Amino acid sequence: MNKMMTFTREQLYKEIWELNAKKVSEKYDLNYPKLLKKCKEYKIPIPTSKYWIYLERGKDVSDLIIQLPSFETEEIFLDKNIDKHIETESIEIQDIEFPIEKEEDKQILNTQQIEKELIFLGKDKINVIIDSLSKFKINDNKRLNVKVSNYKKDVILWNQKQKNSERNYYDSRYERNTMEQHKFIKEVSVEQLPRLYKLLDILVEVFEDIGETIMDDLSIKIYDDIVSFEIIESTDKVEHELTKEEAKKLVEYNDDKKKGGYAWKPNIRKYDHIHNGRFRIKTTNGKYIKDSNTKKLEEVIPDIIILIYKSYLDIKTKREEIEERNRKWEEERRQKELLKERIQAEKDKTRSLLNILDDYQIAQNIRVYVEVLSQLENNVDNELIDWMLKKADWIDPTISLEDELLGKREHEKDKEDKYKFLKGERGYW
Repeated sequence: MNKMMTFTREQLYKEIWELNAKKVSEKYDLNYPKLLKKCKEYKIPIPTSKYWIYLERGKDVSDLIIQLPSFETEEIFLDKNIDKHIETESIEIQDIEFPIEKEEDKQILNTQQIEKELIFLGKDKINVIIDSLSKFKINDNKRLNVKVSNYKKDVILWNQKQKNSERNYYDSRYERNTMEQHKFIKEVSVEQLPRLYKLLDILVEVFEDIGETIMDDLSIKIYDDIVSFEIIESTDKVEHELTKEEAKKLVEYNDDKKKGGYAWKPNIRKYDHIHNGRFRIKTTNGKYIKDSNTKKLEEVIPDIIILIYKSYLDIKTKREEIEERNRKWEEERRQKELLKERIQAEKDKTRSLLNILDDYQIAQNIRVYVEVLSQLENNVDNELIDWMLKKADWIDPTISLEDELLGKREHEKDKEDKYKFLKGERGYW
């Protein structure tokens, strides 16, 4: 399938001013953002919003037409929109062919930088990383790693489901699409997906060779921590080209407004954000590496490895700080609980002592009372006196005589509990 089309500047200029750029991209199955970029690059003027509004109203637009300026090149090559050629019935994962590596393409591994930047990992781990990177080649002509191949299949299926689920928002039959967007897809254009797969495959290969675990969402488990990352394609902000449909809506709105009617102004964006093919890889700590004018991400894999391990260090450090705070909080809570238990135990012990002293004082009072009774000349009941002395010995904690009917007295119990026992109420024992 031919993925390129050739146009002359004159041909594109005429069709764009007749149909608009969006319609031209749809007519020839072209990539719309790239078409706009090519027009800018080859100095092909794009009609303004005013032009389309005047054209819709049937007004004279001769003053709004921008003539095609001269340019050193007349032929323009444009990519066809590959996304429309994805089969919906069956999906076959194809090889992404990379150019054969040339001798001058080989990376010179800066082992000193790796050792300096990753010193926190320890010598043995650093040696494993250096060994893995030494074996690595950017342009290996190879099939995709199985994990990334499955990922690519998920991406294609996701794009198909999104396309099939599109509905008019104002349709009363509209149902909200709750399908979560697949990781990386939002920030990478369809044209750059092959490069995305290649870059992901490189990272999977290197980290698995080092010995790390690649999770299902392509995050990387390093020891006990998981480092997530995202690959984002940058965009250029360009002025939105008004379509014929949008121009028609604006005309209708202005007409309704002039007639004094109530009209909703159409919501038309002012700018478009067009993907430009420049990648950046960003980790969870907000740090990132991006394509430069001289090197792409694929050519700075050691720097990306360092970036991810430094993100691991940040995650590990924060986790350990949280764990240490939680440990201190738990220790403080435990110490407070222990202190609370000690205080309560001391209170219970003191209360028992006071209860014992109460019994001792009661026993002494009984004996004093018996002594007084014994000195009376009349009506001395020796049997009663003997009984009272035995009860004093039962109450006295220093003797704690076991009573034939009442058993042993629990001297440490509260006065209320002891009286409850004597009253026959439950709860004493």
